[in-house]
Amino acid sequence: MTSVICELLLCMASIWAGAVSLKDRQGWRTAGFLLIATTALLGALVYARLEQFQPVHQFMSGVSARLALLLIAVGGLYRMSHRLLLVAAAAVMLWVPEQWALAGNVIALIAIAWPGRSRRWPLALMGALLFMFAGLVVGVRGDWHGIARQDIYHLTLMLAALSWGMARLVSQGPQSRLPAPLAD
Repeated sequence: MTSVICELLLCMASIWAGAVSLKDRQGWRTAGFLLIATTALLGALVYARLEQFQPVHQFMSGVSARLALLLIAVGGLYRMSHRLLLVAAAAVMLWVPEQWALAGNVIALIAIAWPGRSRRWPLALMGALLFMFAGLVVGVRGDWHGIARQDIYHLTLMLAALSWGMARLVSQGPQSRLPAPLAD
């Protein structure tokens, strides 16, 4: 039951961070947070013993692991050429071996935490560090002092999403909030 609660907390935090991003006109960032939220909701259903959701949850976990950080790092793209580059980067992230995808995620975390890319840089940095901590230290197998690591993992990701929402990430500095044309 705690795994269901942890997944739902991650889902709600990701929806909130996505709503903040949408308000700031960061559509791709919103999509990244909603990808995490959808995967977490499917995880809650699986942990609630609705096993028919296991295959789709497993698939979405793989997609989210490879694309969510890329989308969050990109934020908002207004030029068609930039959108095409994003599509190409997403295709590469889905196709490359796992180690290369991990490298892509590290680059995305650096971009998210980069000074000047948020209104509250310490919170953006904290979110990136929490995300790395979840994946590299906590993991999802076994227990840690009697608490399932997957629960700690999901709660750590929840804190990262909340940090990024509070940091008010932006795409390219203050000018990214201004209206821009949809195509070049």
